[in-house]
Amino acid sequence: MGVIIVGAGPAGASMAFLLARAGVRVTLVEQETSFGRVFRGEGLMPAGMDALNQMGLSSLVTAIPHRRLESWNIHLGGKEVFVIPEPDLGDSSLSIVSQPALLQGLVAKAETYGGFEFKQGCQVQDLLWQDQRVVGVQVKSGHQVSEIRADLVIGCDGRGSTVRRKAGLAIDLQPDQYDVLWFKLPPPERLRHACQFYLMAKPGQHPASCYTSWDGQLQYGLILPKGGLGQLGGADWLEVAAQSAPDWLADHVLSQRENVGEPVRLNVVVGRCGQWWLPGLILLGDAAHPMSPVRAQGINLALRDAIVATNHVVPAVQSDPAALDAALSTIQAERMPEVVRSQALQLREAHGLKVIRSSPWKLTVAQNVLPWVGQLSWVQRAWLARQHDLRYGSQPVQLTIA
Repeated sequence: MGVIIVGAGPAGASMAFLLARAGVRVTLVEQETSFGRVFRGEGLMPAGMDALNQMGLSSLVTAIPHRRLESWNIHLGGKEVFVIPEPDLGDSSLSIVSQPALLQGLVAKAETYGGFEFKQGCQVQDLLWQDQRVVGVQVKSGHQVSEIRADLVIGCDGRGSTVRRKAGLAIDLQPDQYDVLWFKLPPPERLRHACQFYLMAKPGQHPASCYTSWDGQLQYGLILPKGGLGQLGGADWLEVAAQSAPDWLADHVLSQRENVGEPVRLNVVVGRCGQWWLPGLILLGDAAHPMSPVRAQGINLALRDAIVATNHVVPAVQSDPAALDAALSTIQAERMPEVVRSQALQLREAHGLKVIRSSPWKLTVAQNVLPWVGQLSWVQRAWLARQHDLRYGSQPVQLTIA
């Protein structure tokens, strides 16, 4: 019967490609009819680029719209205090990519294999059970309800996972819960041809970030406490978004009011399931461990989940159910340490931003000290090294299935 994958995001699309290439019959189910429906994470860390390189897909990345990130620019109190050049790692360099184009490319690669089927606009409504084992899914396409049976169901349907809910797998939420209001606008001239990540904070203001994305637009994010968008009340949200930016950028944002795209609220939910699997079913990516946007861990961990899962699923899927379930347990055991580590590091990075925002004297110290010490190469290397595991992963991940 093969494998059903629910959700054509980074985990689902890459897993479908890898399984199909290995000769496994795969049905990829996606409820949406377009990959471009919502804002998707765009940052591929060296760990994510390495995962795609291991899959033999480095040419796919170069063929889709993308930009290599050049530097990290930190502004505190409206002043640039720290600029860290991003290392050039060749094919593994940190890049901003069009995730819709990446997903389309992954599905197109999978479609070159005869055992692959893509069901778009197909919504999972329930799981099918037999002898306390998941044996498929009930789906709705248009007005038609049908059943698809499989040896294994893989839930890759994101932080609001239907598969997780129907399986009764509980998620333990972490304390790092907030909202991000994303929107796009034309970039200022000085950022038009650059790709620099700006992180901006002022005392008493909501932090913000921005970068020139793969499409040449300035992708801007306002970081709000949970429910903070509703708390803005009658305030001008664009003016609030610009308040932490340096004056030249704030003026530009407000001058482009008529050209600002429709804002998208990202509900940041961070946590992980204590158990990712049941007999005949496993969760991967954000379905198993929703990540915060800090250092783009969601897409990168999803790709690495797919590699580890492929290593164990391919030899086990045509074996007996006990062997398959043992493989699912092994997948979780191998991936959990890196997930735990990444979420802890994300929380550490977010906490540092909160301290600056709430402590004017620490902001003053940082503004006076960082411009001097930040120019030292060893300080820049130390900043990058502090985030090593968020950039390169904290566990070895190697694709062993040809």
